[in-house]
Parts: sequence; C-alpha cells; structure tokens
Amino acid sequence: MRVTETTPRRPRGTLYRYLFQEMAFPTAFALAGLTLVILTKDLLGYSELVINRGLGVRAVAMMALYQAVPLIGTTLPFATLVGCLVGLGRLGADLELLVLEASGVSARRLVLPVTAFAALVTLFGFVVSVFLGPWASRSLDASLERISLAHPGAQLQAGVVNRFGDWKLEAFAVNPRGDRLEGVLLWMPDIGETVFAERGELDPDGGGGIRLTLENAMVLLDPRDGPRQLRFGTLTAQLPESDLPISRSRMDRLEGMTLAELAELGRSDDYLAVDAATRVHRRFALPLATLIFGFLAVPLFMSGAQFSRAGGGVVGIVCTLFYYGLVQLGDGLIQRGVTSVALGAWLPNIAMSAIALLLFARLAGRTAFGRASDRPQQRTRWFEGHASSDGRVRVHRFALQRYVGGRFAQMALLCFGVVLVAYLLVDVLDRLQWLSRYGATADEMLRFYLARVPLLASRVVPMSLLVATSLTVSVIAAQGELMGMRACGIPAPRALLPVLVLCLVVAPFSFLLNNEVVPRTNALADYLKNTEIKEIGAEQRREAVWYRAGSYIIEADRLDPVAGDAEDIVIYELGRDWLPVSRLDARRARAIGGGLWRLRDTVKVEVGDGKLQLAQAGPVAALGDDVPAEIDTMHLSIAALREEIAEARENGRDATRFEVDFHVKLATPFACVLLPLVALLFAVAGPPFPSSSVSLVVSVVCAAGYTLLTGVGASLGYGGVLPPPLAGWFSTAIAGGVALLLGWRLRRFGQSF
Repeated sequence: MRVTETTPRRPRGTLYRYLFQEMAFPTAFALAGLTLVILTKDLLGYSELVINRGLGVRAVAMMALYQAVPLIGTTLPFATLVGCLVGLGRLGADLELLVLEASGVSARRLVLPVTAFAALVTLFGFVVSVFLGPWASRSLDASLERISLAHPGAQLQAGVVNRFGDWKLEAFAVNPRGDRLEGVLLWMPDIGETVFAERGELDPDGGGGIRLTLENAMVLLDPRDGPRQLRFGTLTAQLPESDLPISRSRMDRLEGMTLAELAELGRSDDYLAVDAATRVHRRFALPLATLIFGFLAVPLFMSGAQFSRAGGGVVGIVCTLFYYGLVQLGDGLIQRGVTSVALGAWLPNIAMSAIALLLFARLAGRTAFGRASDRPQQRTRWFEGHASSDGRVRVHRFALQRYVGGRFAQMALLCFGVVLVAYLLVDVLDRLQWLSRYGATADEMLRFYLARVPLLASRVVPMSLLVATSLTVSVIAAQGELMGMRACGIPAPRALLPVLVLCLVVAPFSFLLNNEVVPRTNALADYLKNTEIKEIGAEQRREAVWYRAGSYIIEADRLDPVAGDAEDIVIYELGRDWLPVSRLDARRARAIGGGLWRLRDTVKVEVGDGKLQLAQAGPVAALGDDVPAEIDTMHLSIAALREEIAEARENGRDATRFEVDFHVKLATPFACVLLPLVALLFAVAGPPFPSSSVSLVVSVVCAAGYTLLTGVGASLGYGGVLPPPLAGWFSTAIAGGVALLLGWRLRRFGQSF
C-alpha cells in the first residue's frame, strides 16, 4: 500500500463554530467568577448599606453594576486566555484533536479559529474600555454623591477614623443608620485640639455639605499654660468634603473621564498628568491584550505534553500574573521617568507578543499525538506495578476509600493552588494603583504579600474544598465509576464518604489558621503597608489619628508602637460619659516592657466636679504593649475578641459588633465541611449525574451565596435585628439546612451514608 502525504486542511466554518462554543462557556465562567471574586468584599458592604443604612436595594444593585462594568474590561484578557486553554484542553483530553489531525487539520491551524474568537472578544473589550467603563464609573460617582448627600453617615463605622478634609472624626458607637454617634472625637485643625462629645448627630445641610451637631462637648486645652477647658451644651460644625470610603478619590475619578479629558489632563501640569496620560494608552492596550492572549493560547497548549481543563486554568493564571507584573513594572518605569508613558504602558503587550511569537516559532511541526499516546502505556505500567508474580492483581484493604480519598486530595490541592493564585491576582489588581502611587519596590511588595498570603489562604480553603468536591464527584461520575459503585451495591454517598472525612480533618487546621496565624500576619501586613510602602507608620502627626489603649486616648507628634518610642505625647483618660477626666502631656515616652511607658517632662490636669486642677503625674503610664490606631477585628483572635467584649461591657460600651464578629470567627471553620457536603449531596443526585460544568456553576453559586449570607447575617447583627449568636451562625445554619434538605431528598431515592 502506498501512503500519499496530504496537505494540512484549513479549518472550516463548522470547526469555527464548534471551537467558539467550547471556548465561550469557560471564558464567560472565568469572567463572571473573577469579577464576582473582586466584588465579594464590596457586596458585603452593600448588604450593610441595604440592611442598616436605609439605602434602597435598587440603588445598591446599580452601584454594584457600575463597579462590575470596568472590572469586566480589566479581567477580559485573563478570562479569554483561560477560556481558550480550557476549551483546547477539553479537546485534547477527549482525543478530539487526534481526530482533527487524522482528518488533515493540523493542531497549529487552530491558531486561526482561536485568534478569531479572541478578536471578537477584543472588539467587546474595546467597547467596554473606551465607552461602557467610563460611563459606568461616572454613573458610580454620581450615585455615591447622591448617597453622600442623602445619607452622610452611610459608611461611618465605630472605632474608625474618618476624614473630612483636614478634619478627623471618630465615634465609639454608631447607630445602624450611621447618623447618631456616641463617644465622639473630632479633630478641628483651626484650634489644633480634639473636641470630645458625649453624643453627635450627622445631617445633610441641603446645600451639599454635612452638618455635625455635638451634645455635651468639651475641649481640654494644653495644661502647660494653666488649667483651661471649653464646654459646650451644643456645638454645630460644618464638615468639609468627605473622604469617607463611600466617596472616591480624585485618582479613582480618572476612570470616568473620556479620552479627550484624559488627554487634556495629561498635557497639563497637574500632579495626575502622568497617570492620565498612562490611562489613555491603557484603554487601548488592555483590550488588545485579549487578542494577544488568544494567539498565545495555542502555542501554550501545544507546549504541554498532557493538557486538561485544570492545566489550562493554572497556565492562564500564571500568564496573567506575569502580564500584570509587567504592568507594575511599566508603571514604575513611568513614575521614575526611566521610559516614556507610551513605552511603559505598552510594555506588557510588547513582551507578551514576543513570547507568543517565539513559542509559535519553536513549536513548528509539533502535533497533538504525543500528548495522548502515552496513556495506555501508563495504565499498563500501573497494572503491572499492582500485580503479583502469578499475574493476579493485589487487593488492598479500604481500596475504594483510598482511591476516592486520593482523587479528592489531588483535586483539593490543585484547586487550592489555582484559587489562591487567582485570589492573589485579584488582590494585586485591586491594589495596583496605590502600589504605583507610593512607588513600592519589589522587595516591599514581596514582604507585604508574604504577610498577606495567610489571609487569602484562609478565604480560599473552604472554596477550594467545595470546588474539589464538585469536580471529584463529576469526574468519577463521567468515567462511569460512580455507576459501577452503585451496581456493586454501594450507595454513592457512602462511596464518597472519604471526601467528608478529609474535609473534617482540614477544618481544625482552618480554625487555627483563622484564629492564630491570620490575626498576626494581617496586622504585620498593615504595618508594612503603613510604615514601608506609605511611609506614614512611624511619623504620624498628632492631628492625623488617635490611638486607643483601654480607657486612654493617645495623641503624639511621633509615635512608633513597634520601636516603643513617642514624642510630644498627650494622654487623655476618659470617663463613662466619653469625656476626659484628665489630660497628661509629656515631651517624650518610652516603652519599658510589660505594657508600661516611661514619661519625661510631664504636666497633668484633672477634671473634678466641673473644675480643673493641676495634679502630680507619675513617671510611668500603663498604655499596654500595643497601641493600635483602631480596633480591627481582623487583627484579633477569638481570645482577644472575648477580652474586648468583656472590656466594652465593663466600660458601658456597646459590644454588639465585637460579639457578632466573635461568633462569625467561631462559625467560619464549619464552612470547610458544610459547603463540600452540599456540593456532594447535589452531585450524587442521579443518574443522570450533573456535568462538571453544572457542578462548577453550583459551586460558585454556593460559595458566593455563603459569603453574601455571612455579610447579611453580620449586618443584621450589627443593626440589632438578630442576636449576635444567631447573626454569626446565620450562613452556617442556612448551609446546614440546605444539606439536611438534600440528604432527605436522597433518602427518598434509597441512597444514604
């Protein structure tokens, strides 16, 4: 027989449509998933706005939409690369590429349909980047402005310093709507002193400003010029423009400018000129990256000996991290004046294009056959390794449990790595602007994210177990193994019991991670952010922030809690009415251990029966080992939260927020078991069994729903609608109820553990 060599055929319309379908779903799934992950934090805040701050659901939903549209343009290149790689990986895993090559369609010819798909997505990306994104950003600014006028305290939180221009405001307690305050501290730059008030009220003044009315207010002046105080039954102040989180900075407002406005600002002498000029180029460079990533997908796919959906996702995330690392590098070169704005903005696209062309040139003549031909030999070697000398296969105890557990463990580790890298990517994207703004070096960024990784890992663990459970059950079902187990008389839930056992093993480690590791590393990350990146931690001005230690309020011209050194320090001791009962001024303070600080050159004044008198100041003050700027429950373990609750009750303060966060921390590890249980009970409801795509969608919905319900429960607890224990366990109780419902449904069909 004579074999004639044929010319590789070109892909035709049917193949184009088929590939488009295979790549469209994973692209849309990656786009929606990544956008949802980025918005998760904001969604939790939105639930607070709806439940406790009196905002309408429609207004908050529109705010979420306005934030999602620009994010879609940012994440589109990443989603396209992942979608193309996952689609090609599916074709390779199912040996469809072998059929194509046997039909004369070379694997390298797939560049045409894949790039065509990326080109269509690129056109959509241009529309989002140039038109829809700026429109959504302007709409968001308008919505925030309307909300700020109608609800001035919408984002005001207890124990957090809020800035109104040069004015600073903090309250020990804030009502659910955010307009009634207790224990108010107001820094007024005109008098250079802190005003203490028992109560406060925020109201819009009708002209676009915010009016603050203080009741039973007091200013205790510097005692070096003699005992002096100012008292007010009622004090009304007009606050300057707010820097609350609900309003956006001028840097963020660049997103809403048109190309013409950005170009005009870029030619001016404004301090944002460079950023504006960079954004002009980025609005075109980012959508074009979608096309580059689409072209890159085929050589990346062909470079792997064996490729799959999961492999495509991992490679896509790595490439995206590399791309946005180049974005950071380009921004740094622009800010330092090393390169022009155009070259720095287009540097990531240039580098990725070069890599794509190089890979494509090196893989000339490469086919897909080498990736699949080794599988039968691998299975034969596995069989030979488990056979005895007489050819019989050795039978191990608990073989089924070990097999299912091993499959799940591999999938869980893979999902943990992929989701952790994805979360890290999202976090880097979210902080990219301020990292560039403060000129963070590579070493500073590395140490900051090393300290931040445990926090991200704590969020990833339940989600990775959930996704791994869905994928494990789907894969076993797709290969017919689940049906085989049932044919042998083993109910599907019982066969998959090792999955739940491994989740139970992980839960205590998740608890230790959340309770012991994360509070320390999160505090370290915040310290690195303030002291090394923003360079403000060790040189805080007195008017910038208050430091609280028990019933004491500390101000200082320079205060370094880590080094234990302070200069020009002022220490107020507060009474039960939130007003100061004494003021102590010292030129210098030094930590001497055991929570004690040695004071130098002190003057003290005390308030008694409405009168002032000088008092003898001791050489030592008990301020504690740490002097935090505010009480952040993310920095507190369960034991520390319990102490804060006891102290708040002892001092007559409202401890509701601490109690809710305490129960949320207690309930968090149960997500490692309940979410996989829900996914498992859903996935075994067959035959027919749900496909992997359906299982993944259900997993994402479960993860997002659980996170949102956690925020809703916490908001209901903060507002006093639910008692703190019920608010903290709200999402856990609902997940448990769903699991019971699915388990009861399975029992009706004769399946159980």
